[in-house]
Amino acid sequence: MNLTQLIKIIAFYGRLTPSYTQIGFYARRLSWHSKKPFNFDGQCWLITGANAGLGKAMMHAAVSSGADVIAVARNAEKLDAAIAELPTQRADRVTPLIADMSLQIDTQKLLDSLIATDKSIDVLQNNVGVLLNEHTVTSEGREKSFVTNILSHFLLTEGLLEQGKFAKSAVIVNMSSGGMYNVPLTYKLLNNLDPAKYNGKVAYGFAKRAQLALSQYWNEQYCENGLRVYTTHPGWARTPGVKSSLPLFWKLQNLILRTPAQGADTALWLCAERPEVSRDEEVIWFDRKPRPTHLFAHTRTPRCTVAELVDFLKKELLLVSGSHE
Repeated sequence: MNLTQLIKIIAFYGRLTPSYTQIGFYARRLSWHSKKPFNFDGQCWLITGANAGLGKAMMHAAVSSGADVIAVARNAEKLDAAIAELPTQRADRVTPLIADMSLQIDTQKLLDSLIATDKSIDVLQNNVGVLLNEHTVTSEGREKSFVTNILSHFLLTEGLLEQGKFAKSAVIVNMSSGGMYNVPLTYKLLNNLDPAKYNGKVAYGFAKRAQLALSQYWNEQYCENGLRVYTTHPGWARTPGVKSSLPLFWKLQNLILRTPAQGADTALWLCAERPEVSRDEEVIWFDRKPRPTHLFAHTRTPRCTVAELVDFLKKELLLVSGSHE
């Protein structure tokens, strides 16, 4: 690491630590007008990555506030353990579904099972995500974090929309990350199959930036039908994923990282308050307010349009679906 890189790192953490950790959460909470408990009575929620971290926090909060939850995770044992932490009456309102969302075929099976039910979804939390330091190619020939972080989100959401599985005035929340602030929008670097050019943090950032673009796309396409799509990021939260993917960051920041419940707060608040959405402007929500979507000049000029991103994802889905027909 040279001096220039060190200065950038110090400036980055100096700028964001007071905001993204518990320090910022407690400071901003003082100005919140409503601190009443959430009420999700009668709603059906679909939460991906529900076995740990933010997903588990949202699952617990949703059922505690009256919702029925379809909880999706890859690991059945961990998901069962997360559900077992709930009191019996609340645990009975959780339906566990197992799917490895790093694989298109597994996500398609999940989608098919949801379409086959008579349940109408009030809230979809596109929460599942991974930051991988090692380059991993799946059995379908794709970079693993690309499928997990963006392609499966697109497949699941588009499929539910096309099949009319959302309730009237439904909400979709895409769980992004501050990592998106480091990169511009592009589809060309989403599925990096060259291990020599792979950087897990950068790959993660590109996928999270793409999530923001998809929120705008779905709002443009469906907001007249009452659907509202939001992108939020949790700040820096104390989750198992952060601990395993960013061990040095964990050691330095662990004591002041947000709890998973604090990281999930805005995603839950959006579902309760349902603020207006814009068809023409990207917005990312953080600590219950819309925030800028760019912090650095080099990310402001996109390297593709939203339409080109969507077209790329649709073509990607055809590559595997066609091979299994």
